[in-house]
Amino acid sequence: MVTRKRIISCLFLLLLVLLHPHYPVSCRILRTSLTFDDILNQISNHHVFHNQSNNPQLPVAVQLAICLNRVGHYGNASSLKDISQWAGVSVGSVINCMNCVMAALLAEHDNFISFPTLNSVDAACSQAYALKTSGCPEWQKGILAIDGSLFNLYQRPGLFRDAFYSRKFQFSLNCQVIIMPHNLTIVDYSLGHTGSAHDAYTFRSTHIYQNHQTLLGNNHWIWADSAYPIEP
Repeated sequence: MVTRKRIISCLFLLLLVLLHPHYPVSCRILRTSLTFDDILNQISNHHVFHNQSNNPQLPVAVQLAICLNRVGHYGNASSLKDISQWAGVSVGSVINCMNCVMAALLAEHDNFISFPTLNSVDAACSQAYALKTSGCPEWQKGILAIDGSLFNLYQRPGLFRDAFYSRKFQFSLNCQVIIMPHNLTIVDYSLGHTGSAHDAYTFRSTHIYQNHQTLLGNNHWIWADSAYPIEP
């Protein structure tokens, strides 16, 4: 039988690995420890984690770990009961952790997602990467890349259900993500269109499509597959 004490020990062992990358434990999560630290440093001072209650909140690192564990799973593995058993906390605590972390992350949205200027270091690195990988000087101005992805829904929606049915025979949402190829940094996105919407159509909802001239000018472009039209 897995006890509550043992479950809590597993969670804090995970946090120990995340917060101390040199801890002698071989674990897949080590590859993301720096990202975890960066997110933790960005959100720790948000007011949602501070109150005047006599019952203190869980440490921010624990709340972030619980939130990331849930959003990183799908179906039954992301259920409140499974997450609460994994973390050794109540179902209500899982809900509170999710709400607090999401509020803090949304408050930092513009710091996490921003479009680089064409004279920035990131733009220069992306241009150098395009030149190196293509070997063609004329293609180095392609400093961004876009692709669409489908986020499957847990079950069929009750309203406008057919609109969510995608070409991959799943009920899903369409997400468009624009990145810088050299470091995979997300600079723009569009989320909310139904799974049946075409990539070329959902691309129109992105900031870069609506402000192409301002953001990319006449000499830069976005790498994309054949689902997207070639436009000046």
